[in-house]
This record gives sequence, C-alpha cells and structure tokens, in this order.
Amino acid sequence: MFAAKLIAPKTFKMIEVPAPDITTAPPNSIIVKTYRATTCGSDMPYFLGTYPESAHMAPVAFPAHECVGEVVASNSERFRIGDTVMAQPDAFTGLGEYYMARANFTTHIPSDGDWNKWVMCQPLGTVIWGFRHINTLFHQNVVILGQGGMGLFCTQMAACMGARKIIVVDPIQHRLNIAAGLGATHTLRITDDIELGKAVQEIVGKDGVDMVFEVVGHQTKTVNTAIHLVKYGGTILGFGVPDQNIYPINYHDLFRKNVRFITTVSPADYPKDFELGVEYIRRGLISVKDYVTHEFPFHQVTDAYSLFSSGQDNVIKVMVNYGK
Repeated sequence: MFAAKLIAPKTFKMIEVPAPDITTAPPNSIIVKTYRATTCGSDMPYFLGTYPESAHMAPVAFPAHECVGEVVASNSERFRIGDTVMAQPDAFTGLGEYYMARANFTTHIPSDGDWNKWVMCQPLGTVIWGFRHINTLFHQNVVILGQGGMGLFCTQMAACMGARKIIVVDPIQHRLNIAAGLGATHTLRITDDIELGKAVQEIVGKDGVDMVFEVVGHQTKTVNTAIHLVKYGGTILGFGVPDQNIYPINYHDLFRKNVRFITTVSPADYPKDFELGVEYIRRGLISVKDYVTHEFPFHQVTDAYSLFSSGQDNVIKVMVNYGK
C-alpha cells in the first residue's frame, strides 16, 4: 500500500509498505481502506519537530487519527466488510492507504459519500467527552479562547447547553465570523489580557465569567488568560494540547479564586461519544459546513500539514483526500 513516512520536521516521504493483515491482528480489530484524514492540532508537534522523538522515531503513516473509510477485513462481530466507519487508527497511523483499528475506537457512519462531514464526528466526540465533565451551562456566561475546529465545537455545544453569553476570542477574524453564526453572542479579537479583561467585564459585569474554555494549547499564555478572566468559584476547562511538560501558571490567582480546573483529552468511552457526535451532525444540532477550508490529495500531505500548522489563509481544517 502507499503511505507517508515522517523523515524530518515538516517533511513526509511517500513510500510503499505491506498493508496490515487481519490474520495477525488482535481480536476485535478491523482493517480500513482510508477515504479521508484531517489535520488536528495534537498532530502538529510531531510534524513540526517540537517533540524530540518526532521524525526519527515516527512509525510509518504517523501522525493522523481523524480518519474515515471502509472496512475491508474484520475479526469483530460489530463490523462487517463494506461498513463505512470513523475509526481511530492504532498508534495514530492513519496516513496510509489502509490502517488497522480496534472495534472499541470505531463507529459506523452514513455511506452517503460526504466523508468530509462525517470525519468530524471524531473531534466532536472528543468535545462531547469534555462537556461531560461539567454540569449544565444554563444562564451562565462563558468565554471560549480559540475558535479553531475544537473551539467552534465548544461554541456550539455551549449554545446547546443553555449558556447565556458566549464570548469567543481569536486573533483571526474569519474564525470569529463563523463563530458568530454558530452561537457566539460576542466576538473579541483582543490578545492583551488587560484589555481582554476590560472588554469581557463590559459584557458580563465586574464579577467575571462562570466558565472559561482554553482551546488554544501549544503555548502557555492562554492558561493564565483563563485564570485572569474566570470569576471567583468559577471553572476552567482545558482542551488545548500542551507542548511543554511544565507550565508557568499564576497559581496564586488560581488558588485564591477557588477555581476548579478540569483537563480533558481523549474520551474514555469512545463509541458512546463518537456515536453521539454522528447523531448531532445527522440531526443538524451541530454544523460542520464551514470546517473544511482546504483539501489536498494524499501525495501533497506535507503541504496539507504545513498549511494547517501555519494558521494562514483562514485555515480551520485541512482534509487529506485518498482518492475516494
């Protein structure tokens, strides 16, 4: 099969390798023919070489985990040959013509051919898992830092859960324009914490906001921004992926404000949250129509990842097309 191999920071090489074999796979496994994969911020530190183990230790077809395709082999009772699925590849190795996945990391998707839409149930399922950590948002005021794909999902989920004022913050106006149509009540393009605090106070009053979602990651500043904005006794939900092991946070304010800081990453109950993501998209409760801003054929995967990591050209999600 064809596959991509990360050989240096920002550089994939196209290679031919043996396809995964169901006869040697663990029980409850499937082999998927890949139709689409999309970029995720959690993949970028490996692509950019931020992590020391990035290129020289990267396995073939790594890193990609937001993937959809068709089951071509299975030893699982839940999935049959011909099923269309969103399946998270083992070890995030989705940059290949075929990949292996476990049944408990897989959910059925419609076979209508709209792969760019249904692949979004993976990041949406991750956001649903995060929102399961909190109580209702009815009548609460929230700030969402970052309006990339995950941030836009948080904006829509906050609206679904009854938040009164949804203040979204991002330096890119295009993302703010999309957020305004997806449930945001206020959009701010302010990066200075003091000025941002003043702007938020004008909207919600001097007590601050009930909850702040940090959906930026890959740097440390916005964690302290969240601490600065949240009110006494409020909650911070940390979605943003860390690139550093140790964060310099304002522990004094975090402590004195009696803040509850919740972190969230991959769902503990994959099928449940991914299946709900499919249903939310199917029923029109969550919109993904503006998410895919760019698409590249598989042989241009380096260009796809480079564009996404740059944040340029109003990029939100970049799709890699395997030819289906």
